[in-house]
Amino acid sequence: MIDTFLVWLDPVLVLPFRVIPHPEVGYLFGVGCLALITVLLGLATLSLANRLHANRLKKYRDQMQHYHTLSEQALSTGSKETFKAVNRQGHEAFGYHFSLSGALFVASLWPVPIVFAWMQLRFGLLSPVLPFNLPLFGNQPGMVFWFLLYYIPLRMYFSKVCRKLQLRKREPLSQENVMYP
Repeated sequence: MIDTFLVWLDPVLVLPFRVIPHPEVGYLFGVGCLALITVLLGLATLSLANRLHANRLKKYRDQMQHYHTLSEQALSTGSKETFKAVNRQGHEAFGYHFSLSGALFVASLWPVPIVFAWMQLRFGLLSPVLPFNLPLFGNQPGMVFWFLLYYIPLRMYFSKVCRKLQLRKREPLSQENVMYP
């Protein structure tokens, strides 16, 4: 069943590999394009999932802040037992928030195995041969190496861009930025 799906995707996914006629350069360009598409699909999925779970994430953040404030008050009054009880509740809220955030991040990786399966079906073990040996990889590192070489920096860059856009969207306008009619 997955092979049928991958064969159905093949005409679209192979296009970037055919743009450049030189095989090695075309392969590297195609892998870069696939990595970019994979990153964008993953981040779109993450954005949608964050939107769907925004209320729950906010609830856990609010609980963490609430218990943090209570634990500081308990600590300032010298009540060690109250501090421990409140701190335990805060750790529980943090655990829920951390687990949900981690699950949402992992859900954003869903395109990667599909791309790996397609590349394995399409190219098998073919990979550009390097004129030198890499430690642990040799002179023909394989598709996973080339894909991750593009994917990791692209993911880091676009995640940073998305965070900046989200922060910009949340910033209140300062008085000097407000235009009066």
